Amino acid sequence: MTHQRRGLYELLITEALAAALADLDGRLTPLCNDLRSAEAADRIALHLGRIIHRAVASVGDKERVSTGIDLARRLIARIGGIVANADSTPDAPVEAGTVLRAILARMPDGTTEIIPEPLIPLLDTTLLTNAPGEPRVGSQLLTEINSADRIDLVMAFIRRSGIAPLLDALRHHRECGRELRVLTTTYTGSTEARALDALTELGADLRVSYDMSSTRLHAKVWLFHRLSGFSTAYIGS
Repeated sequence: MTHQRRGLYELLITEALAAALADLDGRLTPLCNDLRSAEAADRIALHLGRIIHRAVASVGDKERVSTGIDLARRLIARIGGIVANADSTPDAPVEAGTVLRAILARMPDGTTEIIPEPLIPLLDTTLLTNAPGEPRVGSQLLTEINSADRIDLVMAFIRRSGIAPLLDALRHHRECGRELRVLTTTYTGSTEARALDALTELGADLRVSYDMSSTRLHAKVWLFHRLSGFSTAYIGS
């Protein structure tokens, strides 16, 4: 807490923060409450996550993986020793520090299938603005389709020009027996019938709201559901 500013906070009080609060300007008064039992797991995990992130990030590139994995293994072992019935040993990362990227099916000819990975890592959050030199949103969407087990699209209006670059990938998605659900409206009269026809031909579960009296939906949302649990979403303005 380098800046002692008035305002709202939600920080677990550490020894350093307690000292800073004791030294507050006389015109400021801290308001503190006991940590609620229902929030304890989330708040403590968040605090520890920040400390671990800061510690691992401070290690040099060559030692960062090995040091970080060793730290994780030690902490997990310690948790199992302190908390009853919390055998966390199976959750300790292997010492090599490897990451599972996919579980692939065996094809009829004996080869292993290929599932293209999205350009943006599954765990990352990114702001896309379509600015010159930056990745295009449409290109990113294309890289998500092949690995999705179900796609949900909520769009205020749909035009043929907007979905045309995605139709081949969406067709393959449907041919593999995977769901495609689409919700749109006639908001501003911009939705094109030929765009809806193209989606219907693919076998999309298409729903259109014609309610012009109360609907003011202006959503732009693509949801890519994965049975692995690593689903992703694109939300437009």
